[in-house]
Amino acid sequence: MHDVALRPIDQMTADWRVRSRSPDSRAALARLAAAEAVVAGLGVADLGELVAYLRSCETEAERRRAAEVVRAMVRSQGVHPLVAQAVLQAIVPGLVAVARRLRWGSGGDWGDGGSFFADAVATAWEVIVEWSGQDRTYAVLDLLSAIRCRLRRQMVRQRLARQRTALGVDLDELAVARTPGGASGVDELVRAIDGLRGSLDPGDAAILYANRVLGLSVTELAGMSGRTRRNVAARRDRAAREVLSGCA
Repeated sequence: MHDVALRPIDQMTADWRVRSRSPDSRAALARLAAAEAVVAGLGVADLGELVAYLRSCETEAERRRAAEVVRAMVRSQGVHPLVAQAVLQAIVPGLVAVARRLRWGSGGDWGDGGSFFADAVATAWEVIVEWSGQDRTYAVLDLLSAIRCRLRRQMVRQRLARQRTALGVDLDELAVARTPGGASGVDELVRAIDGLRGSLDPGDAAILYANRVLGLSVTELAGMSGRTRRNVAARRDRAAREVLSGCA
C-alpha cells in the first residue's frame, strides 16, 4: 500500500488560511449571501468562517443545513472565483474518505498517497467547476460520488495500460437495466424521491439516494454520517417503504 503523504492537504490548508481571510474572501461571501438566502442567514463574515461552519456541524439539523449551504454554493459559485475554492475546502474531509476507500491509489501509477490525493483534488476541482449553476439536491454526495467514479476509471485505465489484458466489468460503467417505458430504475427512483419531497424525511431520503442511486454502501454511509450501520440501514429501509407506498 502506498504511503499516505498529507503534504498536499497541509499545503491546501496553508494557502486557504491566507486566501479565506482576504478582502476578496469577504467580497465573495457578500456576493454569495446576496444570491443565496441560506448563506446570508449564517451571519459569517468571509469564506473562511463559512467553511469553518460547514466543517463544525455535528447534529443532524446542522448537517442538513450544511448540505443546503453547499448546494447553494455549487449553484451560485459563478458570483466569485473564490466560491468554488470554498466548496473544495468544505469537502476535503469527504475527499479523504474517498481516498481511503480507494486505498490511496494502491495499484495505480501514483508514487505515493500524496500524489494520489493531489490528483483527487484536481479531479474535485474539475467536477465543482463543471457543475457551476447546477442545482443538485444532494450536492455533497453527488460531488464525492462523481470524484470517486472518475478516480476509479483512471485507476482501471492505468491497470489496463500496464497489464494489456481485460480486467472485467467496471461497476461504474455498468449500464442500468431499462424498463419498458425507456426510463431506468434509477431514473424512476430519483423521480419518486423528488415527488415525495415534503413528506419524506430529508435524512432518510438522502440515505436512500446515496445507497440506491450513488452506490455507496451502508458501511460507507455510516462512516460518513457518524451513525451506526443498523441506523443507516433502518433509515434507508424506512425511506424505501415510503417511496413504495407513495408509488402504489
